[in-house]
Amino acid sequence: MTRPKDVQDNATPSGGAMATLVLLRLAALTGASRYREAAERALATTTPYMVRYPTAFAQWLQATDFALAPVAEIAIVGDPGEAATRELLEVASGRYAPNRVVALRAAEGESGVPLLADRTRLKDRPTAYVCRDFACRLPVTDPDALAEQLREVAAVA
Repeated sequence: MTRPKDVQDNATPSGGAMATLVLLRLAALTGASRYREAAERALATTTPYMVRYPTAFAQWLQATDFALAPVAEIAIVGDPGEAATRELLEVASGRYAPNRVVALRAAEGESGVPLLADRTRLKDRPTAYVCRDFACRLPVTDPDALAEQLREVAAVA
């Protein structure tokens, strides 16, 4: 007995499309080209179908959009139990922004997420870094300042 593997979306998104989107998000968080290369190979196999039958390939189209658009990378350093950290997280992930990744490190120690490497708290406050291709703007500790940086990054995209 086997379970068929549909390349197109049905009642649930295509598993291959979801995996491709996850690979692209991993590439954005880690900077590892192997994830992006694998995702691009998967996208290349479905592009002719997406062009011809877009309504059957919505999740693949989302992955394509993520692959082509500039991605905003947000690194937050702070205790998730702290109200100020939660406020930064709400701003970073509170509204629909499909081409954005958010990473959180709870303490000043090491992280397995390269986007968080060398990111520290400012003045012992939870701190957010808005980056693109690992090049970051000045870090902020205020949710309004973070929202403003995200608006600026979205306007440039």
